[in-house]
Amino acid sequence: MKLRILTGMLMGTIMSFIMSGFITAVNTGLDTGFLVRWAYAWAVAWGIAVPLAILVGPYARKWAEKLA
Repeated sequence: MKLRILTGMLMGTIMSFIMSGFITAVNTGLDTGFLVRWAYAWAVAWGIAVPLAILVGPYARKWAEKLA
């Protein structure tokens, strides 16, 4: 259980960090306010991504095992 939660937290944190950065840059550009917009976008994305990664992760693993 600890591993599942930790894995979901790491996956959700890393993915939300990278994705929110790219999407913020594409949508608003890289100017002086970029870091503030990215931090806000990441906070919102993190709050969604981590619980979803924890909940959906085990199912995704089972689906991947069936497909492999």
